[in-house]
Amino acid sequence: MSETSKYNFPNAQKVQIFEQVGTYIENNHSPTSENKTATSFQNSPLTLFYSYSHKDEILRDQLNTHLTLLQRQGIIDSWYDRNITAGTEWAEAIYTHLNTADIILLLISADFLASDYCYEKEMNRAIERHNRQEALIIPIILRPCDWTSAPFGKLQALPIAHGEGAKAVTTWSNQDEAFSAIATGIRKAATEIRPKRASS
Repeated sequence: MSETSKYNFPNAQKVQIFEQVGTYIENNHSPTSENKTATSFQNSPLTLFYSYSHKDEILRDQLNTHLTLLQRQGIIDSWYDRNITAGTEWAEAIYTHLNTADIILLLISADFLASDYCYEKEMNRAIERHNRQEALIIPIILRPCDWTSAPFGKLQALPIAHGEGAKAVTTWSNQDEAFSAIATGIRKAATEIRPKRASS
């Protein structure tokens, strides 16, 4: 039998065969709903929470500016208490975002350590979630202070100066370099977290 006559089916039978082939391709090559959900979840931004003293608000704003590209690229979605809208219960809003954040930045200074709310409420809760691997804490050393013996002192802090380890932002001769080093560190951490979050 020639190749031509071998596939010379009646039109109705051809339609049936094409439908069967289409169904097979769809069932075997289309992503499942679970895969679609996992991909969407993996590609969604990581939520980032700022824990800071209001006396460091200017430095927080500068850091947030340096993280803008990460936000534009859909890598992170940052939140801090100035985002609370009028009429919202601020304590509940903070608690909700603190409890759902993927990354928690502790903006460290003497004022942060002296703040009962930052230290007792936000930091302690952040450490609980970090220890349960529900979130990642990244200490950001804004100003020089005695922080290494604090509960978060065992964690790698940013920004890292070459050959010096973590170095407070305000002690850098060029603070843009310090904030850039922080952004690079957060990008690296986010890259490592995303696959783990998608598989959890």
